[in-house]
Amino acid sequence: MKTTKLLLITICAIMVSISAFADDTGYYQVPVGARDVLVAMKTTVHHGRFEGDFIAELSLDEIEVLRNNGFEVKPVSDNYLLDELGIGHKPGTDDWHTYQEMRDGFYDLAANYPDITLLEVLGYSVQNRELFALKISANPLIEEDEPEVVFWGGIHGNEFTAAEVPYLHALYLCHNYGTNPAITEYIDNNEIWCIPMINPDGHELGTRNNANGIDLNRDYGYQWDGWGSSWYPFSQVESRVVREFCMENNITLSTTVHCSGDVLFYQWGFSPNTAPDNNLIVRVGERYSDAASYALVNSWSDYETHGEVLDYVYGSHGALCYTVETNNWSSQVQYTYERNQAGMNNFCELAGEGLHGMVTDAQSGDPLWAAVWIEGNPIPAYTDPSLGDFHRMMLPGTYDLTVWANGYQPETVTGVVVEFGVPGEFDVELTPSGGEYAFMVTSVNQEDPNNAYNTITYPAWALGAPDDLPCSIGSGGFIVLDMGEGHEIVDGNGNDFTVTEWDHPRDPGPETYRVYSGDAYNQNTLIGEATGTASFDLSTAGVTSTRYLKITDASGSSPNFPLAGMDLDAITVINSGIAVAGGIVAEVSIPAEVEISVYPNPFNPTTVLRFKLQDASLVSLNVYDIPGRLVTELVNGWRDAGVHEVAFDGSNIASGIYLYKLEAGEFTASGQMVLMK
Repeated sequence: MKTTKLLLITICAIMVSISAFADDTGYYQVPVGARDVLVAMKTTVHHGRFEGDFIAELSLDEIEVLRNNGFEVKPVSDNYLLDELGIGHKPGTDDWHTYQEMRDGFYDLAANYPDITLLEVLGYSVQNRELFALKISANPLIEEDEPEVVFWGGIHGNEFTAAEVPYLHALYLCHNYGTNPAITEYIDNNEIWCIPMINPDGHELGTRNNANGIDLNRDYGYQWDGWGSSWYPFSQVESRVVREFCMENNITLSTTVHCSGDVLFYQWGFSPNTAPDNNLIVRVGERYSDAASYALVNSWSDYETHGEVLDYVYGSHGALCYTVETNNWSSQVQYTYERNQAGMNNFCELAGEGLHGMVTDAQSGDPLWAAVWIEGNPIPAYTDPSLGDFHRMMLPGTYDLTVWANGYQPETVTGVVVEFGVPGEFDVELTPSGGEYAFMVTSVNQEDPNNAYNTITYPAWALGAPDDLPCSIGSGGFIVLDMGEGHEIVDGNGNDFTVTEWDHPRDPGPETYRVYSGDAYNQNTLIGEATGTASFDLSTAGVTSTRYLKITDASGSSPNFPLAGMDLDAITVINSGIAVAGGIVAEVSIPAEVEISVYPNPFNPTTVLRFKLQDASLVSLNVYDIPGRLVTELVNGWRDAGVHEVAFDGSNIASGIYLYKLEAGEFTASGQMVLMK
C-alpha cells in the first residue's frame, strides 16, 4: 500500500511539473488528508486552517490531480480572501501604509532621531524599489559589541499587516527612547533592525509573490527544493539582499512576520526531525507566543516547506529565527501590532542571554570572522565579520566551544558557564598558520524525493578539516560551500583543492559527484567529475579563482538510505589567496576599527564628515541622493591611520536627505545627512 501511494504521488508530481506554469492559479480549500499529494506537487499552502482545511494556491491541473486522488476541492469564499489573505485589497485604501508612505516614514524617523537610528538601503527590488532598513541603537554609526535583533516583514506582498508590525515597532522604539527605561535599555544594549518590506513590489501589486512571480519565502538556500516557482537558491534580488544582510551582521535573534493566523512557528520547515537546539528554541519562542497569546508550533507539523528564511538563518548562520503569523485585517492593524509588541520587547530583552565572546588574531589583534562550534551542536554560529564579537543565545549550563577561522589553528575553550541574566563570556586569540577549508554552507538540498526523512547527517559537517563526519547530500542532491572572503581557491601549480569523501563499511562505497565553481548564486562552470576522494585543478576549466564550490551527487544511489548520495567530509584548499591581474596577492589588511560621524547634522549649507582609521587603508567616501545617484566624491585614495576630516558643501543642491557611504578595506558604513536651508 505504501509503495502504491508513493508511486501515485510521484506520478502526480510529474504531471504538475509539466503544467505548473499555467496562469490559472486560484485559492481553494483542500482537506488536510491531502497533505502528501500537496507536498509532492510542492504546492503553496498558507499556514493556518479554514474550517479545518488547508488553503492552497492551485492550478486547474493540480485540482484535477487532487480530485483524481479522491479529495474534495472547493473555492475559498470571497470574504475569507478579503479578510484573511488580503486578496482584493490594496495598501493606502485601508489602514495599511503604501510603500511610499512607509519609506517616507522611515526617512523621517532617521532625520528626527539621528542619535539612535541609521537608515540603510539594503538593495533594490525587481522593479527598483528600495529595500530599506532602520538600525536602532545608541551608537548607530558604529559597529558595537552587541547582540543583533531583527524584525523582518512583508516577504509576501499581500500580507500587508506583516509589513506594519515591524514598521510600527520602529516608531514605538524611537518614540519611547529616553522616557521608557526598558525601551531605553533595549536600544542601549542591542542593535535592533526593523526591515518591514522585503517584497515591496508584491506589496504594491497586492500579490504574494515578487514581480517575477516567485515566492520569496521558498527561495532561500537551506534545503531549497524548487518550491514556490523558485528558479534556484537565491534566484531573486530580494532574497540575495537578505542573504547579504545576514553575511554582514551576526544575527542573534529574529522573527519574520507573516499572515494569517495566531501562531509562532519554529524549525524545521522542511523536515519532521527535531532541530539541535529544540529545547532552547521552544523556551525562547514561548516568551513571544505567551506574550501574544499565540500557539507555538513546529513549522513542518503545520505544513512542509522548503527554502524558508526560518530554516536558512538557523541552518546556515546558527542564529535563532521564528515565523510569526498574525491576522491580516485592515481594521485591526494597531491591535495586531500591540498584541505582538510585548513579544518583540521580550526578544530584545532575551538577546543578551547566552554566550558572548570576542575572537581576534593572536599576533595582530585584528578581529576575525570565525565559526564557533558548541559541543554537541552540529550547526556552528559565527562572529561578526567586521568586529569579531559573538552572541549566541543558550540555556543556562556549562559549555565547551571550538573556535576556528580559515588560516588559523582551532582553539578549544572549556567550562564556559551561562546563568540566567549572566552571559557566559570568552575571549579567544587564534594563531595563524592553520589549514583552509570550506567555511560556511551557502545553500543545500539533501535530496529526499520520497519524503523518507531518513537523513542523519548535517550540511555543516562538510565544513572544516576532514574528520570522518560527513554530509550525505542525497541522491541527486547538492551543496554550495563558501571558502570565506580572502580565502578564495586560486589556480596555482598543480591541483588547487581536494574533495574528501567519507568512506564507511556501511555505505555502498565511493560515490560519483561533480564539482562546479561560480559565485554565491550561480555555480555553472564544471571543474570536473570524480568518484571518491579526489583533487582538482581549476585551470582544466579555465578558472583563475573561486570562493564558492558546488558539489552535486551523480551516484544514482537509492534516495531512501540515511547516508544517501555522496558523503562529503571536507574540501581542503591547496592554493589560496585573492586573484588579481598578473598574479595572487596576500590577504588584504582590514582596519580593526573605523569610526565615522557627521557634524552638524542637520546642516546648512556645510557639514564635516570625520572618520578614524586604526590602520592605513584605501578609502572611498561618496555622497548620494535618495534615488541613489552620486552627488559628489569626497575621498578616493589611500589614507594613513588616524583621524581624517572632509567638508561637504550643499550650497548648490536642494534641501533634503542625502546618504553617505564610507568604504575602507573590508569595512563599509553608510548613513544619512539632512540639509535644511
